[in-house]
Amino acid sequence: MTSENTTMAHLQDVEPIISEEMIKKYENAVEDSFAKDNPNIITAPNKPGKGGKKPGSLKSSDGKIVTSKTKEVPKAEAPKTQKEEMVALHSTKNVVWENVGKLAKGYNIVSKDKSEKWLSRGHVRLASPDEVAREYGK
Repeated sequence: MTSENTTMAHLQDVEPIISEEMIKKYENAVEDSFAKDNPNIITAPNKPGKGGKKPGSLKSSDGKIVTSKTKEVPKAEAPKTQKEEMVALHSTKNVVWENVGKLAKGYNIVSKDKSEKWLSRGHVRLASPDEVAREYGK
């Protein structure tokens, strides 16, 4: 939306911020930095029979190394968890309960906090260690 009192700005023709001479100097410096006889460029000899590229190193079309080998990052260790107290339950049928888990018909070992939820169901009861041992022949 424009009003009648607003005038449009016009750009004026002025000398560029970077002169053409500076642009040429920059382009020449870039070309010189990639020249084969530049002492600042580290090159590696091509070794026959080594096969493929090594991970982390790339070569340009003229055989120059353009990146260095990457450092290996140590793997983060999984946080050590305390062993949860486990409880034996007996279920008279197969059941699945969303966000709680599932039980098969017979004996099941579950964490104590989940056992409290399962024991609220009529078809699940607490099983003693002796009862489980008898079932599995010990």
